[in-house]
Amino acid sequence: MLVRTRPFNPALDRRFDRAFDHLTSSLLAAGRRSPVVDATWHEGALVLTVDLPGTPSDAVDVSVAGRTLTLSAETEGIAWERSIRVGAALDPEQVSATYLDGRLTVTVGAVAATEPRRVEISTTPAPAIEVAADESGDQPANGTSDRA
Repeated sequence: MLVRTRPFNPALDRRFDRAFDHLTSSLLAAGRRSPVVDATWHEGALVLTVDLPGTPSDAVDVSVAGRTLTLSAETEGIAWERSIRVGAALDPEQVSATYLDGRLTVTVGAVAATEPRRVEISTTPAPAIEVAADESGDQPANGTSDRA
């Protein structure tokens, strides 16, 4: 059998070892990634799922402020947060969440569709509306102006 070997070169061996160590340490460090939020539509509602294995339920939080939905988890080993702007087709008042077996599922309901309605048109004059003026007398107190 014929085997080819390279001559012993300590400097080359050290460079190879450093390159290999750097590669393996960067791959292991890249293993700690933040959770991914998966979004799907189900019957007009937005369903968000996040896998948070090993995270206790009391460390997980879902909050709504205005039209911003925030998902977060904080333990000794993880501090994670995602904020999502809820669009006009979704109702921020219709948010529900479940956390079961390390999976957070958040459902944002759709805005209820309004039925079209017919508006009656009056043929009598509208009652006069009194508008209070501010101290200068130039502009009504409600901040509107009748000047064009």
